[in-house]
Amino acid sequence: MTRMPRMSKKEKLTLLADIEDGYRPFDKHALTLLRSLLDDTDAEVRAEAIACLWNDPDPKWIEVLMKKAAEDIHADVRAHAISALGRYVFEGEAATYEDWDGHDTIISPEDYVRVSDFLFRIAQDPEEALEARRYAIEALAFRADDPDVLDLIEWAYQHRDRRLKVSALFAMARNGDPKWTEYILAELRSPDPEIQYEAVRASGELGLHEATDALIEIARGKTVRKPLRLLAIYALGETGDESAYPVLDRFTHSRDRDIREVAREALEEWFTVSAMEQMVEDELDDYDDDPMAPAAEIEGLPDIWADPIGTFSRN
Repeated sequence: MTRMPRMSKKEKLTLLADIEDGYRPFDKHALTLLRSLLDDTDAEVRAEAIACLWNDPDPKWIEVLMKKAAEDIHADVRAHAISALGRYVFEGEAATYEDWDGHDTIISPEDYVRVSDFLFRIAQDPEEALEARRYAIEALAFRADDPDVLDLIEWAYQHRDRRLKVSALFAMARNGDPKWTEYILAELRSPDPEIQYEAVRASGELGLHEATDALIEIARGKTVRKPLRLLAIYALGETGDESAYPVLDRFTHSRDRDIREVAREALEEWFTVSAMEQMVEDELDDYDDDPMAPAAEIEGLPDIWADPIGTFSRN
């Protein structure tokens, strides 16, 4: 067995961050390091090692993650393991839409069911810790057409514990059901900073045109916390709404460097989203003109795994 070199906690976390961010490939050396650090004596190191597994949804990790989720003594490690299992729910959900035989993944229908059942047991168990339940709901949120998942998100949103409401909004963005629109729009003006932050993020991820006016108000607010302003600016780009363009264009000339840079990124996103929406409209127009035409297949949807915010809820 290869002995790992002695490293400080800082060195371990730095290496893990490089793996998670893609600066180091998932080669045999990285995998050897991960296997070792998954059982590190420091909980923060174990949690960060688990976070790296988002980028390697190999079924070989399923049993490891389930064991960590069920048995690790540290709540943060358990939460990371539960969230990491959500990647398999995403892969399984994608495969059900694309036909399992043709989907480019090695996850099997059996793995999909096994992971989903495990997460449901955690999410629905009143004896489980609240943190475990909320992250299980977030992980299950990818099951878009599952009424049990919709019920769990609704339950979390209506719960008196604000942490569950925060997770519910995060889950709504992942789930994408149109029924969540009114909830998200209502929370854009929430006095709770975390809830408002998640509502802004969800508005952008779901491209809610209805949120444009509220997002503009937040983005322009001089007394609004800067992180929220920046998120609102980027969310405006994600909406692709026509009225967002001149606002974003003005922000690119801001005296504030951060605002300028985010506005430029938001404008790039705005052009991408607008082009995609126009493509859909054109295909629908063609379909209306030719009722015998097959249903349009829309490609080029954004890869949620390219966005670090979408890989793990930092709530």
